[in-house]
Amino acid sequence: MEKWHSYDFKSCNVSEFGSPEDKDSVEGRRYAFGNQHFSFNVLVSDRIGPKRELPTMAHEKCASLTYNPKLSASIIIVYHNEAFSVLVRMINSLFDRTPAHLLHEIVLYDDATEDDLVIEKHLRRYAALAGWNQNKLKTVHAQQREGLIRSKVFAAREATGDVLIFMDSHSEVTNNWIEPLLQAIQDNPNQVVLPIIDVINGSNFEYGKAMVAKAGFNWRLFFEWEYFPWSYFDDEENHVRLFESPAMSGGFLAVQKKFFHEIGEYDLGMEIWGGENIEFAIRLWLCGGKIVVAPCSRIGHIFRVKRPYTGIEGKDTHLHNSVRLAKVWFDDKYI
Repeated sequence: MEKWHSYDFKSCNVSEFGSPEDKDSVEGRRYAFGNQHFSFNVLVSDRIGPKRELPTMAHEKCASLTYNPKLSASIIIVYHNEAFSVLVRMINSLFDRTPAHLLHEIVLYDDATEDDLVIEKHLRRYAALAGWNQNKLKTVHAQQREGLIRSKVFAAREATGDVLIFMDSHSEVTNNWIEPLLQAIQDNPNQVVLPIIDVINGSNFEYGKAMVAKAGFNWRLFFEWEYFPWSYFDDEENHVRLFESPAMSGGFLAVQKKFFHEIGEYDLGMEIWGGENIEFAIRLWLCGGKIVVAPCSRIGHIFRVKRPYTGIEGKDTHLHNSVRLAKVWFDDKYI
């Protein structure tokens, strides 16, 4: 681990690495292990190293904006069977690209990781090597598998910062990512603020710029992106101006801690994953809140083609949660 910690990450060219030709080699087995357990190329992730530089994805006008947030943030990261190199690189990006006075803590919530994938002892060892401020690291362990939805609620109850920032465990933040989020909440504590979610390719880990878009949903209550017409950006200010969004993707959001608890948190009756983002969005808009996107905040996310972990045997949790959403919020004639 000492060698990996001191890795010259600047020399890495991710485009050089792909699928190993020899499936029975050490690299071949590691590649297959990553696909099975994480649904991305963990071999490339390991080779990139514990940290890397990222390109500036925010519009050039973002550099001219000034922020003066007074709030501190608790970063909520729920993970279940996550790859060590991915989680380390995420935490490094948070420490390296978040002003210390704005980062109150990072809450790591282990949602009952399977025994052969437990990485906590490796995280502790790496934290000592890297000199992480362990006063700002809080680890919580679920006694049983709770699923992403309930885990987020339980982790949020452990947090003590002014603002909760929920983040998927396979992501990396860019420079100046947090200031637009905290400033928007400082200006209006009753709004949830979303970043723009860039794309990290799960095969080669290249970081790609995402289009600015709203989040919405269809009549199946499934999430959809809603893109602006090109004419929207004829006004240069729209590259940096906050805009309202009907819904959210669920993986990344900032919300004042007090407001999150007052509005009811996530629905604890929902299972594992899926639909909670749509339910929370509907509740926000109907109960005095709102959702806005801060286009100058950029976070990269590994989009996987499938979920590598299991849910509840014999149950489509996304469907279960969507039906529950409809029964709670929709009139009978629409169900």
